[in-house]
Amino acid sequence: MSTVFARAPLRVSFGGGGTDLPSYYRERGGFVVSAAIDRYVYMLVTSGFQSRYRVKHLEWEEADHPADLAHPILRAALARHWGGGPLEIASVADAPPGTGLGSSGAYTVCVLRALHGIRDERPSAAQLAELASEIEIEVLERSVGKQDQYVSAHGGLCAMTFHPDDRVDVRPLALEERLAAALRERFLLFFAGGTRSASEMFGHQVSRTLAGDAEVAADLDRTKEIAQAMCDALEAGELARCGELMNEQWEIKGRRAPGVITDRIEALREEAHRSGAAGVTLMGAGGGGFLLAYAPDPEPVRAALERAGAPELTFGLDADGASATLFRGG
Repeated sequence: MSTVFARAPLRVSFGGGGTDLPSYYRERGGFVVSAAIDRYVYMLVTSGFQSRYRVKHLEWEEADHPADLAHPILRAALARHWGGGPLEIASVADAPPGTGLGSSGAYTVCVLRALHGIRDERPSAAQLAELASEIEIEVLERSVGKQDQYVSAHGGLCAMTFHPDDRVDVRPLALEERLAAALRERFLLFFAGGTRSASEMFGHQVSRTLAGDAEVAADLDRTKEIAQAMCDALEAGELARCGELMNEQWEIKGRRAPGVITDRIEALREEAHRSGAAGVTLMGAGGGGFLLAYAPDPEPVRAALERAGAPELTFGLDADGASATLFRGG
């Protein structure tokens, strides 16, 4: 009997989201700046003495074969990367799924890291990220990008370049401790409420991109430029510039698809700005989820958003990426 405990970090995206989708980067190349945070998807997997697959995620399931599981990621991961006997699998997360923190990508990375871990295998971060991307994009045919899988596998604050030939370059950004502390203290996450499917939200963008829509292409080109400028600003410690770029990113995201910016999200953004936030942007594909605010003076922003019913999710940076610890029974 063996048990493995695995975890994979969630992320905040500072710029470039949407340019990591194959429908865009295979034509024009993509660029994203994203940070793994110390909020995680956790998974416990046990082998031995199991007569059926028993899995706990948002629901409980039991099945004789992986193909009979309802959870699409678990079903695909087990079918492609597990050839042993039945397993017991339980997972939890530090944030709800579908709220813009890359939980689906982190979940896929986590289950793959766990399945490798229970065989005492150690895939590289790049291998793990690409296997997870393959499951979500190729096998499950979801309209999602690759940044979530790559930053979750690698950890840290990363600049990621997505090449037309599907290669991905990951460059860790080295930050002075002063800047790392500022990221922890002055960048704030607030939950606006609501969940949504990133694949459904991005589906509108993908359809327009594949149809050659010039407006979408121009917006995504500018999104890529913003991400490159954000990378420069972060490395230079120019946080005020980061706030300006976050605000421009908000405007572009709102044009990308209907329903991205809800009335509730817009009201919270305005409240954050009134209370002193210099920059606010929306995590993920939109329609609900988390807002990221840059606040030179965080406390008034915290108080205002709490009064508005948007709880804060505190976070720091995760440096390690996906990990697994194996425990062997006697």
